[in-house]
Amino acid sequence: MIDIQLIDYSVFVAFWLAFVRISAILFQYPIFDNAAVPSTLKMVTTVLITYTFFPTIQVEILKDINYIGVDHFWVLTIFNALIGLIIGFFVKIIMTTYVSAGGLISQQIGFGALKYFDPTAAAQIGPFEKVLQWTVLLLVITSGALFPLFKGMHGSFFNIHIYDYSALQGATQFYIGFFKSIFLSGLMLSSPLIFTNLLIMSILGVIARTVPQMNVLMVSFVINIGLGLLVFFSIHYEFFTVAYKLYVDKLGQWFQFIA
Repeated sequence: MIDIQLIDYSVFVAFWLAFVRISAILFQYPIFDNAAVPSTLKMVTTVLITYTFFPTIQVEILKDINYIGVDHFWVLTIFNALIGLIIGFFVKIIMTTYVSAGGLISQQIGFGALKYFDPTAAAQIGPFEKVLQWTVLLLVITSGALFPLFKGMHGSFFNIHIYDYSALQGATQFYIGFFKSIFLSGLMLSSPLIFTNLLIMSILGVIARTVPQMNVLMVSFVINIGLGLLVFFSIHYEFFTVAYKLYVDKLGQWFQFIA
């Protein structure tokens, strides 16, 4: 019979709090937020990361425990869960920029009606948006841009405490600017296709007036898809270069804010 005893209850609580915050952040990170990734793998990965980080963040978590008291276990748990959800949410929202840009591009080139329920994302999504999302995700992973995510997660334990959350002061202005820049980024990424579609519609409008017997509606479908794909193929290098830079810049702004 195995007899398990807790030598230091405060250290055990500190490990639990670290696990709660890291899991709330990690489950919203790229790849980990995918429903296809088994929950067991997510939990094991979270435990391993927590175990790796814990020796360096233990003192910081114990400061919170000593400040509010170890008896307020659920207060500390809720606080760390909320902080983790906030940090992870803003990382997740950056990736949705490319899904939004892909949606706008799909509308412009005539693929807007192609939607299906993606069980891995638990949402309606089109094939074009999915391709863009995974391409940017692969760029992020292969370039090592995931390491700043873990660095920011680790640094949050040193900068955000229950007795001092000054890192979140001025959050309202930052959030407004952050979400506004996310919207403008998605619009900027899709602007070449939007301009192309406007140009095509203008030309077809002139043709419809000069050659009324032509079925402009049917012609527009072919031209939109063909020319839209051609334009995207010609700008794909710049698109993904700008997309990667936007991801890194926005991620840096967010972690710089909480630090």
